[in-house]
Amino acid sequence: MLYSSHAGPAITARANARRGTGSFTFSPTAETDDRPAYVGSVAQYQQALSVVELSSCERDMLRAHLRAPDYCITGLDLAFAAGHFGPRIGHKKYGRIGRKIAMASGLPQCNSDVSDYLAAIFTLAEGTQMEAEDWSWELHPALADALVKSGIS
Repeated sequence: MLYSSHAGPAITARANARRGTGSFTFSPTAETDDRPAYVGSVAQYQQALSVVELSSCERDMLRAHLRAPDYCITGLDLAFAAGHFGPRIGHKKYGRIGRKIAMASGLPQCNSDVSDYLAAIFTLAEGTQMEAEDWSWELHPALADALVKSGIS
């Protein structure tokens, strides 16, 4: 069952996303769309952003990514945006956001040989590993549009 509460679908969806449970089925990917299955459409991202509870630090990370030149940011810069230091903590925190959004929009996790928290970020952005342990992330344009339309800018 998708929703089991009398509180309404949006409230139950938020509670399920917070607990990491439940199943969400929003707009399916168009058959003619050539984006990977783990990348959402503007509508999917908007719907996810409407039900996922994001902390102020998580919102700060998304804003920093949206405001970065050419939508490109490193894990170190993501960590700074959340008030932390080090690319690993930036990636872990950003990966949690990716997982929340993927779950709320019904997107599968990227199949990759990287860690789970890095794989979750691919829902938000395309990544390129840099020389050290840091990565460079380019925000998906559909997510950028959804962030602006959802008022997280």
